[in-house]
Amino acid sequence: MDQARYEQGLQAYESGDMRVAAREFLAAADGTDDAAAYHHAGNALMRLRRYDDAVTVYGKALASEGYERRTAVLANLGAAHAAAGHFDDAVAAYRAVLADPAYGPTYKARQGMAGAYYKMGQLAEAAEEYRRAALDDSNPDPGKALNNLGMCFMALGRPQDAVEAYRAAVDMEGYAGRGKAAANLGLAYVALGMHEQAVRAFARARDSFGYTFPDATQKAFDASLAALSADHEVIEGWSTGEMPPVTADSRPGGPAVAAGSSAAPTRAATERDEDEEAEESAFFTRTDDDMRVADKEARRRERVERRTSRSVWVTIATWVTVVVVVAGALVFAWVSGLGYPTQDMTVRRMLEAHSNGEPVDPYWVAVPTADVEKEMSKLPPGFASFEIGAVEGSPSTSKVDVTITLETGAPLDYQILLAREGVGWKVNGVTNDWRSTGGGS
Repeated sequence: MDQARYEQGLQAYESGDMRVAAREFLAAADGTDDAAAYHHAGNALMRLRRYDDAVTVYGKALASEGYERRTAVLANLGAAHAAAGHFDDAVAAYRAVLADPAYGPTYKARQGMAGAYYKMGQLAEAAEEYRRAALDDSNPDPGKALNNLGMCFMALGRPQDAVEAYRAAVDMEGYAGRGKAAANLGLAYVALGMHEQAVRAFARARDSFGYTFPDATQKAFDASLAALSADHEVIEGWSTGEMPPVTADSRPGGPAVAAGSSAAPTRAATERDEDEEAEESAFFTRTDDDMRVADKEARRRERVERRTSRSVWVTIATWVTVVVVVAGALVFAWVSGLGYPTQDMTVRRMLEAHSNGEPVDPYWVAVPTADVEKEMSKLPPGFASFEIGAVEGSPSTSKVDVTITLETGAPLDYQILLAREGVGWKVNGVTNDWRSTGGGS
C-alpha cells in the first residue's frame, strides 16, 4: 500500500473532502496489504452516496482474510447493501457480523438488519430484531429501536403492542426522538379508538417535546379532539336499529292509545260500527213479503256466482301459487338477511363518502350526528383503499368485515354493524376487529 497517498486520504477525510479522500485511498491500493485503504475508500464513497461503488470497494477489503477490522467492514457492507436496495445481501452481511462474538456494538447490526427486513416487508422479523436491539446492553440509545418496534407493530396491525413500545420510547430520558414517539403513541391510541389517551399523547408530543405534526398526524389529532367534544346524547335502542316506543306526551295531537285500552275508538272504527248497527235494525223490521223477495234475490245471485266460480277459481289458484312463491322468496330473503340496498352497498357507499370527505349520515340509522361522528372516528382519518369481506346476516342485524389499507403499513380490520331499515340496511356501529392479530412478542 502506498503509505503517502493513504495519509493524504486520511487528511482529506478528516477535513470533509470525501472526493479527494476516496481518490487517494483507492490510489494508495497497490496490491499489497490494501484492506485498510479499501475500507476507508468505502467509507468515503458512502459519504458521497455512491452506494454501489462502496459495495464493490468493501468487497475488495474483505478479500484480505487477515484484516483485523474485517467485521467492521462487514457491518459497513450491510449498510451499503441496504442503502443500494440490496436488502437480502444486507441481511446476510449483518448476520455475518453477529456471528463474530468479539464484535462489540451488536445493536447496530440488529437495527440495520431490522431495517432491511422492514423494507422487504418481513415485519415480524424486523420487529424481533428491533426488540433485541432495544434490549442490547451495548445500546446507549434504545429509544430509537423501541420507536421502530412500535412502527413494526402498527404495520402488523397490532396497535396495542405498538402502544407499549411507544410508551417505553417516550420514557427514555436521553432519546432525542421522544416527540415523534409520543405522536406515534397518539396514532396507536387512535387506531384503538382510545381518543382520550390519544389526545394526551398528541398534546405531550406538541407541548412537552415541541414536535411539529405532519399533516396526517394533525388530522388524527383533530379527529380525536372532535370525538371527545361530541355530544353524547344517545337515543335508546339505536345500537340495534330499534326506535323506542312513542310515549303519550310525544305523539302529536293528543295522548297515545295503548292496545287494549278503553279510550274512544277512531273515527273509522266509529263509522264501521254505525253501519253494522243500521243493517241489524233493518233485518228486524222486514215483513214476510220482504223476506220472500230477499230470499228469491239471494238464490238468483247464488246461481250466477256458481256459474262464474269455476273460471274465477282457476285464476285465483294461479295467483295464489304466484303469491305463495313470491311470499316464500321474500321470507327466505328476509331470514337470510337480504335486502336493498344490500349490506355491501351501504358499507361501500359510506366508506367512499368518508374517504372523499362527504357526509355519511344518509347511510346511518336515525341517530344524533354526534354519535355518528363518534363511531366514524374509530376509522382511520385517511386511507388508500378498502375491501369488503365476509357478510354475516340475520333478519334484523348484520355484520360486515372491512379491511382498510393505509398509505403506509399493514391493512387494518374492522367490523361495520348494520340494522335493517325497511327492506334495506343502514349502519349503526363501527368496531375494531383484532381477531387476526397476535399478542405481544
